[in-house]
Amino acid sequence: MFFWNLLDGAEGTDPETSPATGGLPGWVFPVVIGVLVVLLLLWFFYSSRKNKQRNSEYAEQLNAIQPGNKVKSAGGLCGVVVEVCDDNTVIIETGSDKSGKSYFKLDKASIYQTDAKGPAQIAREAKEAEKKAGKEGKASAQDEAPMPAEEPAKEPVTPEEAPSEQETLKPAEEPSEAETTQEETPAEE
Repeated sequence: MFFWNLLDGAEGTDPETSPATGGLPGWVFPVVIGVLVVLLLLWFFYSSRKNKQRNSEYAEQLNAIQPGNKVKSAGGLCGVVVEVCDDNTVIIETGSDKSGKSYFKLDKASIYQTDAKGPAQIAREAKEAEKKAGKEGKASAQDEAPMPAEEPAKEPVTPEEAPSEQETLKPAEEPSEAETTQEETPAEE
């Protein structure tokens, strides 16, 4: 009911504003609705593009299935492709040697997941790998910032040249009286 009052909007005495729109000018409501409609159309367009791209990648994946690929059906049946038939079907092998192997014929449309990769997926993964390598290259270049020059290696000290234990443990010499008095008295200018 409130929506229809907003659309009607002719109840106010002032033609520029109406109480149904809360005192706003009459052109505000259609503009807001127009902007929302445009945003909704853009969202539909963007999502439909993504869905088309995802569906084409899925179709490429199904066409790339070869013997040896692992697949999972929509019903949860997991196995390895043994043969790809001409009539858009595959034969998969499930089970093991110990429990016994079973073979099933599935339509490609019923395959939910596979490890086969189509050309678009391979190209996308290569692009992502290049991007990651580029980021790692930039990070390593930043890590290799200019380092201070290394000091030349010191020659090893022979036992005769090394200070004795008594010399290294000797307490530090105390300053003489003359040195302490110079520090305590302020310099006269």
